[in-house]
Amino acid sequence: MDSWALFFAIIPGIILFLYGIEQFSREVQVAAGEYLRGIIQRLTKTPVRGTAAGAVVTAIVQSSTATTVITVGLVNAGIISFTASLGIIFGANLGTTMTSQLVAFNLTAFAPLFILAGFLIGIIPGKYRIFGRPVFYFGLVFFSLSLISGVMAPYRTDPQLLELMGMMDTVFLQIAFGFLITNIFQSSSVTTGLVVVMSQNGLITPGAAIPVLLGANLGTPTTSLLVATRMNTSAKRAAVAHFLFNFLGVLIFLPFLAPFTALILGLGGDAGRQVANAHLLFNLVCCIIFLVLLGPFTRLVMRVVPGREDDVVFMPAHIRHPLPAATPEAIAMLEREIWNMLTIPGRLLAEMEGMVADPKKYSPQVRQLRDYATYLDGQISEAALGLSGRDLSPAETERIAGLVRISKLGQVLADQTGELVEILHAVQEKGIALSAASRAALEDTLIPCSMNLKTLEGAFPLISDDINESMRKQDDRLRRTITSQYREYLRRFAAGRTPSGSEFSRILFQIEGMAGTIREIRKSTRLLDRS
Repeated sequence: MDSWALFFAIIPGIILFLYGIEQFSREVQVAAGEYLRGIIQRLTKTPVRGTAAGAVVTAIVQSSTATTVITVGLVNAGIISFTASLGIIFGANLGTTMTSQLVAFNLTAFAPLFILAGFLIGIIPGKYRIFGRPVFYFGLVFFSLSLISGVMAPYRTDPQLLELMGMMDTVFLQIAFGFLITNIFQSSSVTTGLVVVMSQNGLITPGAAIPVLLGANLGTPTTSLLVATRMNTSAKRAAVAHFLFNFLGVLIFLPFLAPFTALILGLGGDAGRQVANAHLLFNLVCCIIFLVLLGPFTRLVMRVVPGREDDVVFMPAHIRHPLPAATPEAIAMLEREIWNMLTIPGRLLAEMEGMVADPKKYSPQVRQLRDYATYLDGQISEAALGLSGRDLSPAETERIAGLVRISKLGQVLADQTGELVEILHAVQEKGIALSAASRAALEDTLIPCSMNLKTLEGAFPLISDDINESMRKQDDRLRRTITSQYREYLRRFAAGRTPSGSEFSRILFQIEGMAGTIREIRKSTRLLDRS
């Protein structure tokens, strides 16, 4: 056997397979990307449903890497929580077994038909044209495997090749081989597809192929781990959960590898079918084990990846659909969601306090919190619109209109507070350190604003006369403080003792705007109380 000839015959087939998988995954995401994201977001309310969603999405895109990377991105963006992501991660491994099952069913024989069908669908005008490319690349994936199988067939009895395959004579070498191949090609589908084809051609036994599949599972999380390095705590936890799920799954199976192999052989079928069944059964058992042990597994991941526990998740805290049939109950639900929105400016100010103490503590959560306020305002407005179609009393109509206005003001307040944090961050990014006098002035100016924020958060939606008077006094105090600080700032500016330059005046102006918005929310809430 000319080993180099075999090498150069197989490598183009592997490249074609990898290209087909990547293009197929990309085209499916282009054709139905938002829909797939919608599936993930809707079907993660329970771990079992999340697992089913992960399996279905991965079976569609034929890439567990794509599913997990998308999932980590959704967690980082706050679309789903870390806990909700676990089911998807479990299901992704289950969905990726579809490739080996299709290869074992000898779908490669029909590959030219898929290629032809995809080509024809792609050139015929119409709404289904967008599906032409996914079908074409789906056929290309299996056509490339048929090429590899055809190249391997003459060498199934070649002594040199058999000797080469025999060098992987230990379980750990076989696992390492699967791990390396998966990392080289960044696709476990390449590894599993090759192993099934090699088994069908007699180049590797099912007993040797099963550890290779375990190694392929170990190599899968590499991409998501790399992607998550610059993301938030929850995204990092999702990526580490993917790794631990695969790693612990392999550890669980290793002591039972011999009986597991015997079970697979006992199920019958040709060698390729046995390998595909082993891949499916391994991932199915792992899913069941980790779903049962979801609580301890979640705590383990959180211990391995410590960090802040307040990552933003873009879900309403109180609004539920469909809205309650009782209108007063639905209105109360809107009020609780507005209260939830009114806590966001306080969280942003807490971020800023950390930055004043340590400029390196700037968090991307600032942008997320601002976006979350916009999201909540949209959810509140949508719910209010739904309520407006009911048979409402004049008082109910007036109250809902007032709540919508307060919601808009709450979103504006969150945006103003976030902008204040961004201004301070921009100053620090320029290498400008606030002087002790400027820091003291900032803290002094924020005190009445922060107090009104806390008062509003604690009292909403009922502001009594005493609370109203207390907030008005803080407003008066803020106006006096702002006037005093502007004068002091101008004196420092004239003396050249303001390294932050005009930026400090922007900070004062921003706090003044926040105070004005809080004042409007207070007045609107008072009107609400009278309706």
